[in-house]
Amino acid sequence: MRTYSRFLLGISVLSTSLMLAGFFNPVLADEFPRGIVTGDNVNLREDPSLDSKVITQVDINNVVMVLGKTDGWYQVKLSDGREGWMSASYVSLGKEDVSRGNGLRDIVDFAERFLGVKYAYGGSSPKGFDCSGFVSYVYKNFGVELPRTSLEQSRFGEAVDKEDLEVGDLVFFKTLGSKRINHVGIYIGDGNFIHSSSGGDEVRIDTLLSGYYNDHYAAARRVK
Repeated sequence: MRTYSRFLLGISVLSTSLMLAGFFNPVLADEFPRGIVTGDNVNLREDPSLDSKVITQVDINNVVMVLGKTDGWYQVKLSDGREGWMSASYVSLGKEDVSRGNGLRDIVDFAERFLGVKYAYGGSSPKGFDCSGFVSYVYKNFGVELPRTSLEQSRFGEAVDKEDLEVGDLVFFKTLGSKRINHVGIYIGDGNFIHSSSGGDEVRIDTLLSGYYNDHYAAARRVK
């Protein structure tokens, strides 16, 4: 009788453990490694519940790593390493790929979300970008870790002639009388590129075909 009681107790403990495991361990979301926050000041909570403590609030257009999902919530990791739960209503998921063709058009579409975001020296988030911080942020969303400065980025990937530019290529400039590369943007087609401009004080689109950026054009690289 004592052995049978121990058996029942063991079954009970095992069942409870399995139920708890099912509750606390979210379904892994490997197919959706990254997400984009679609609301302003979205709460990051300790647990997947509206009653749970708020860890912080996350601004719109921030990129988060999606770790799992359960019952209308995503478990996410912020760029600063903090983890928590966010309502699925405020996270847009997409499996991104930096491949030639449609994938590169996706890069441009993502970059254009930040048009008008203010220039900030040393900035690398939607609160404010400098030129290389903007390019790094965009490509990081697609799983590519670029060097931090424009000069370092100009050594990344494969060199491309100006007449062979394709959407998604990095374009580099020597501005303000500099003898070395000190500015970078992303080519978006039709002779235009998107960049965070210190002179224009924001993320904007300019032409490579004439004017200032044609005169100060230095090089281009293709991200592989």
